[in-house]
Amino acid sequence: MPKRSSFRTDIHSWEGRHQSYAQTIEGLHDFKVYHPSDNPTARLKAYNDVTQELQGMIALAVQNGKSLRAMGSSWSFSTVGVTGHELINTKNLRIGFTLPASDISPSYVGDRDTLRFLECGYSMGEVNHMLFKDRLSLKASGSNNGQTLAGAVSTGTHGSAFKFGATPDFVVGIHLITGPSTQVYLQRASYPVVQPSFAANLGAELKNDDTLFNAALVSFGSFGIIHGMMIETRELFLLHASRYFQPFNAALRAAISTLNFSGLTLPKPASKLYHFQVSFNPNEGNPPAEGALKVMFEDDYTDDYVPPVWDDAEPGPGASGLEVMGALIGAIPSPLTGLTMPLLNAQVRAHLKPYAVTGTFKDLFRGEIAQGKVFASAVGVPLSRSLEALLIAFETYANFGTVLPMTCTVRFVKGTQALLGFTKFDPTCVLEIDGINTEKTQEFANAVWTNLEQAGIPFAMHWGKFNASLTPARVRNVYGENVQKWIDSR
Repeated sequence: MPKRSSFRTDIHSWEGRHQSYAQTIEGLHDFKVYHPSDNPTARLKAYNDVTQELQGMIALAVQNGKSLRAMGSSWSFSTVGVTGHELINTKNLRIGFTLPASDISPSYVGDRDTLRFLECGYSMGEVNHMLFKDRLSLKASGSNNGQTLAGAVSTGTHGSAFKFGATPDFVVGIHLITGPSTQVYLQRASYPVVQPSFAANLGAELKNDDTLFNAALVSFGSFGIIHGMMIETRELFLLHASRYFQPFNAALRAAISTLNFSGLTLPKPASKLYHFQVSFNPNEGNPPAEGALKVMFEDDYTDDYVPPVWDDAEPGPGASGLEVMGALIGAIPSPLTGLTMPLLNAQVRAHLKPYAVTGTFKDLFRGEIAQGKVFASAVGVPLSRSLEALLIAFETYANFGTVLPMTCTVRFVKGTQALLGFTKFDPTCVLEIDGINTEKTQEFANAVWTNLEQAGIPFAMHWGKFNASLTPARVRNVYGENVQKWIDSR
């Protein structure tokens, strides 16, 4: 097969999708689109040919003393996914495989039919559509689907599957290109999925090692180039999604601090609850009297379900506070004062409007449409400190002295095994601050994180969102001995 990659020297700067950074670079490696053959042997050869091209890029980078970084959809707000020398655009690397029985370990205890091995450039949306055709679904998703699979997993994209976990938690194998002539296939020794024959077909060395796997799982590209990932999926299912305003009363406070929903009047039984989050507008009071409660309940899939009709100009049903803020850019009065507060609050409420829809992942978690300089920052805190952390955010804002268009959201995720996964607490409450990207917004978010620290609340910062205040001391404080394990593994 002819070489698919080329190196562009006419690109000297790379801007993140959300305009949160502009990184000076020396060039961009790009790949042509490959239209996968129905022949598994041909697809494997095409995949392995790309491995050789990636190794060639590494060899030249080493020879020339250049840094090299594989890049997905540029979704991150931080510079975690870029470098000052050469970037590799992976978005056209989209070959997928099912596994023959001969490649699956006899010790594997999962459902063999749900395993998929996917190249790194698949977007989450493309994965959703591909799995839908096979009557399968991902087990977790972020709030939208534009990120690449490898990018979402490598930064710990989380969603709100509080009984399952974040996106890294459905990954059970990683194919890493580690040097000009080296590559490894990682899986946990405690959870073997493939036989040595599978790694051999890739030309990779098989490593069955829990620590190595858990280190590489959330490593933001620092362990090498992730060429492919083995994921476990699940049978296709429906989610009944609702959003409505709920008083910030004792029942909601108990749900936020304990995940005990007995005091809430929910539209469906709490036993079926899959997704739970609450968004607040701190401009409505300290604390606000109400929050926008978003709940999603699992149900069996049926072919007669009717996908939700949703205006493509609006954020999708699974959208986060980031989307709300993006929709307000250009519509918010300036300067913001106490006199303009009622208009601002009305606009935020309009974009947090109630709904009740039913759909699959591909229907609910759709491409983000936020444009302009939006801001998103998030930390994971222990569930037992979640209400306290949220109230500290409200108190910090009440004392901040500047009116900001923003929302504070809490989402809940089962803890991860990834050594540096920021959803490290079991379960984790993710406290999100979304707004317009200004110096004042960044100053406010940093003030919240400082106040959490002073209150003795441990927190881990989202690797892909604004995290300029993330220091080595903060990393070591929350991850402890996992930091050294991660470094040693790398």
